[in-house]
Amino acid sequence: MQGGDSDTKIREVCSILESIAKQYPPDSKNAQAIRDAALAYIAVHQHNRIKKSYDRLRAAFRGSLTEEMKADLRRHGIEPDESETGESLD
Repeated sequence: MQGGDSDTKIREVCSILESIAKQYPPDSKNAQAIRDAALAYIAVHQHNRIKKSYDRLRAAFRGSLTEEMKADLRRHGIEPDESETGESLD
């Protein structure tokens, strides 16, 4: 799913979660848990976008990233020295 489609899906899911959260008092644990779930859902999608961008960057550099680039990726929770399967790429 590409950018716009992904954004639409995120909005749809968050809208559903919001409608469920409204069934509970705003300060209830249930409402808070649903809001937290929505934030986590968004964070996972953002992480996946960053990971896809990283994969394209790595392909463009044929696996040769500078230490500065690797450090930046690590700050975003991506381990640059491992592939999708956890195998070393070096």
